[in-house]
Amino acid sequence: MSDEINELKNEERLKIEIPMEEEEIAAKPASTTVNVTEEFQKLGRQFANTLESAWNSDERQQVEGEVRAGLRSFADEVDKIIRDVKDSPATEKVTGSATDAKDRVGSSDVGQKAMVGLAGGLRWLGQELGNMADHFSVPEKSPEDDVTE
Repeated sequence: MSDEINELKNEERLKIEIPMEEEEIAAKPASTTVNVTEEFQKLGRQFANTLESAWNSDERQQVEGEVRAGLRSFADEVDKIIRDVKDSPATEKVTGSATDAKDRVGSSDVGQKAMVGLAGGLRWLGQELGNMADHFSVPEKSPEDDVTE
């Protein structure tokens, strides 16, 4: 008797139909309204969750620590060089010569070209740093990850 009941249960499970998403859309009347505001809210929440996950990731924190340490080291080296140069006896002689050169270059096309070149170099450096930042960015979550939340 219990075998027959189990067999009937199994047959009933096979008979259950699971509607496909396309069938659901086709079955809805054409007058159904779409709530765009709600979709934007869902998108905003998902975007915020993604940003928060990326910000709190171990990889981002590790990269941030490495960048901070690198910048500290860079700043220390630059500071050391500046102090060494300031204390150098040749600095006074170079300072006088540089002042004279500044006056001459400031009034010429060479000075303007140097400033344009320096600005271009700084712009390029900024772009390269942006490319490097893009390289370290955390990939977005896949749709499968969103289902578990």
